[in-house]
Amino acid sequence: MRNQNTPAPDADKTTREEGRLPSLTKHLNRRRPIALQTALAAVFACVAVPATAQDAAPVIATSANLSAALPASEWARVESSVDDGLKWLASQQAEDGRFPSEEVAQPAVTSLAIMAFLSRGHLPDKGPYGSQISRAIDFVLSTQRRRGYFSLQPVLPPVGHLKPSQTVIYNHSIAGLMLGEVYGMGSGERSQRIEEALHRALVFHREVQSRTKGKESDHGGWRYGYPESPDAASDMSVTGWALMFLRSARNAEFNVPKQYFDEGLNFVELCYEPDIGSHEKGVFRYRPHASQDKPQITLANTASATLTLILGGRQDHASIPVSVRWFRTRNYPSPWQNNYYYLATYYSSQAMAQVGGDTWDQMFPQIAAGLLKEQTESGAWPPGGSNEQQFGSTYSTSLAILALTPAYGLLPIYQR
Repeated sequence: MRNQNTPAPDADKTTREEGRLPSLTKHLNRRRPIALQTALAAVFACVAVPATAQDAAPVIATSANLSAALPASEWARVESSVDDGLKWLASQQAEDGRFPSEEVAQPAVTSLAIMAFLSRGHLPDKGPYGSQISRAIDFVLSTQRRRGYFSLQPVLPPVGHLKPSQTVIYNHSIAGLMLGEVYGMGSGERSQRIEEALHRALVFHREVQSRTKGKESDHGGWRYGYPESPDAASDMSVTGWALMFLRSARNAEFNVPKQYFDEGLNFVELCYEPDIGSHEKGVFRYRPHASQDKPQITLANTASATLTLILGGRQDHASIPVSVRWFRTRNYPSPWQNNYYYLATYYSSQAMAQVGGDTWDQMFPQIAAGLLKEQTESGAWPPGGSNEQQFGSTYSTSLAILALTPAYGLLPIYQR
C-alpha cells in the first residue's frame, strides 16, 4: 500500500487538502443532539507515547489526530476502498432489510453492516443509503424476543456450537451496540421503537451479567444464553461486545449504573495474562486462569480487552502498556495467520486509535495495507478463514470497513 518509512504528513495540510474528515464529523454532530464527543474525554491520560516501544511503557497519547498516519494520497485510496465496499454491501441487502449471513448470526451481521455505513457518515433516512439503513434498523428491531434479547432464531437449551443458544449474546450485544449508536439520529416512531427496545434489552443484559456463575472468577462477565444460574460462565469474547453495548447505551443517555461497568471491567482485568513468557500470541486470555487452565491467548482477545479497558476508563491498568508494546514489537498478521482475522483487525484498529500517537501511526498503515490487499474487484472482502468463513462476505466487508474508518470519528462510542 505504501512505503512504511514514508513520513506522516502535516495534519493541518492533510485536512486542508482532503477536506473529508472534518466535514464528515460536522455532518454527524449537527444531527446528534447529545454531546457525546465529550463523554469519554476525561478518561484518557495526557501522556505522550514514546517513540521506541522497547525503551519505555507505551501510554495513551494526547493527540487525537489520526489523519497523520497516512499521506493524503493514501487516505484517498482508503476512502475509495471504503466507498466501494459500502456500494457492494448496499447491493446485497435483502427485501426484509437484513444483510445476508447465516441466520444464527442475525441480527449481529446486519448491525455490523449498519455501523459500517454510519462510520462513513451515512445516516438513516438521509443521503444515498438512508432508506437502506432505516430498513436494516427495522429488521434488527423485528428480531427482539419477548425476554428482551435480539435473535432471529428462537433460543433453546442446551448450548451447542453455532446454535442460537451459543450466539444469542453476540447477536444481542452487537444489535444493542448499533441501536445505541443510531439512537438520536432520527425522530418519530422509529426513535420511540429504538428507545423501548433498548430499555427491554438492557434489562435482559443485566440479567445475564448478574447470573450466578459456576466459577467466582467469572463474576461480572457474559457468555452464552445457556446454562443459566447457578452454572453460568463468562468469556472475553462475549464480554467485549457486551461492555460496548453498555457504553453505547450510556453515551445515548440511558440509565446504566457504574456498577455494571465496574463488574464487567473487573472480569476483563482477570483475563490479563501477567506471565510474559506466555505472550507469543497476545496478552489476554479467553477466560481467567481460575476459570480455565487452558489459556487461549489470542490477538482478538488482546485487542478487545485493550479497547474495552480504555473505553471504560481503565487505561492505567498494568495490562495496557504491555498490550500496546506487544502490538508494536511485531508485524500485524496476514489473514492466513489468524482464524479471526476480520474480527481481530476491527478490534485492533479501534484499540490502536484509542491509544493514538506513534502507536496508531505505526499500526494503522499495516492494518490498512493488509485490508486493501484483500479487497476484491467487486468491492467486497472475501469470507474469512476457518472460524469466520461461515459468516460470509457481508460480515468480513462490514468489519473491514469499520477497521478502516476510525480516523473519521463518526461512531459516537469510539470518539476520543
